[in-house]
Amino acid sequence: MTKIRAKISAKIFFITLALLLVFTALIYAMLLLFLPNFYYDYKKQKLEDGANQVVEASKSNSLEDVQAAMDKFADNNNISPFLLNSADQIVYIPYVMLQSGTNTFTTTAPASPLAVSTPETDESTSVQKSLKINGVPFTMQYFINIQPLTDISAVLLLFAPYFLLFVVILSFISAYFFSRRTVKPLLRMNMVANKMAQLDFSEELPVKSTDEIGQLSHHLNEMARELEGTLIDLQKVNTQLEAEIAKERAQEETRKQFITAVSHELKSPIASVMGQLEAMIHRVGPYKDRDTYLKRSYETMEQMSALVQDMLEISRIDSHDFERSKTTFDLSAFLSESVAQEQWHPDASKRRIINEITPNITIYNNQPLVEKAISNVIHNAFQYSQNDDTIAISLNESATGWHFSIYNDAPAIPTEELDKLFDAFYRLEKSGNKETGGSGIGLFITATFLEKSSLSYKLENTKQGVAFHIWQN
Repeated sequence: MTKIRAKISAKIFFITLALLLVFTALIYAMLLLFLPNFYYDYKKQKLEDGANQVVEASKSNSLEDVQAAMDKFADNNNISPFLLNSADQIVYIPYVMLQSGTNTFTTTAPASPLAVSTPETDESTSVQKSLKINGVPFTMQYFINIQPLTDISAVLLLFAPYFLLFVVILSFISAYFFSRRTVKPLLRMNMVANKMAQLDFSEELPVKSTDEIGQLSHHLNEMARELEGTLIDLQKVNTQLEAEIAKERAQEETRKQFITAVSHELKSPIASVMGQLEAMIHRVGPYKDRDTYLKRSYETMEQMSALVQDMLEISRIDSHDFERSKTTFDLSAFLSESVAQEQWHPDASKRRIINEITPNITIYNNQPLVEKAISNVIHNAFQYSQNDDTIAISLNESATGWHFSIYNDAPAIPTEELDKLFDAFYRLEKSGNKETGGSGIGLFITATFLEKSSLSYKLENTKQGVAFHIWQN
């Protein structure tokens, strides 16, 4: 930074110094060339205006007025005009008393600063003005001395070395302070620009003027703010994209695991049914009783059909063609109907039902998904309870949403197993018996549908059983 500052300061210093010297030289040359002539024309015009004032005073026909005007003319222009009569005799010279009958004169004013005009020479220019006083013609004459004008150029040439020395010193001082004043904001801009290149927008340039440097600082600050905002937006988009990619990868991994689990689940019943059918065809051992084993095979195929149907449900919900439309529907009526359908089953007729469903609670959501998920939960409560067990169902509405819960008397679920129950094909029943353990996909479907519907859920142990909660705030 120090080297950069020194280089910039040196460049600005020498450029400023050179410009000041050139500018001064041009001004001095203009003075030498034009000042004498300009001064001569100015002096000549001033004398002309003063002489015209004397002529104007003669119109009063008073010699005293003419003499007063000539006195003023002499004082203002540092010359000695004189008044001549028609015989070319000097009648009046300011501050000079003439002797009667002669052209000689003596001074009456003490130490007059004006010299008496001399006869015309090569270095003087004579000017005459005609005037009349009471009809008598007179002539006012004065001389313009050229010699002082030519001395101006000589004096300027003699003064040139001192003037040049003064200009050089002044130029050095001006260039030094100007370079420092200019370099400081430029270095600050360079530092801020370097930080911006490294995506660091914490530094802001002070705007202390409205010149080009101040405007550039203001524009850099605006650009930094715009870039910072754009970078923040890009980071947000990038974070969302990374989350989407991670979600896609997780879904792909889940899909692979699901396919593997499905293949394993279908492999065993298919092999069992094929073995039973082959044994019945060849009438091997007990398989001669075809009616018994055909029924078993049919039951196995029913289980496989239900499993395939569940798989199709999951595939449909994950596909891009599935439309998650939302409608308003009566959740209270659906719960009452679902409980009644479960009670119609002979094995569930002896359950003790505690119904605390608040009527006329309507919700706005995807009706098929919500109804399928809640149906699975209610079915599990009836399936995993015994005769005379209690099933308590409640639906309440709050100021911010609603809450559904279902409780059944059942053995406590190990705490470490609670979250695993929502994994595909995970069963508490390790024997693999479909009659007692199910397929292990029901709660997976329930959790998937609830998440797609943006509903919260929780499975928990209570003092005497298990409760499942679904709610929306």
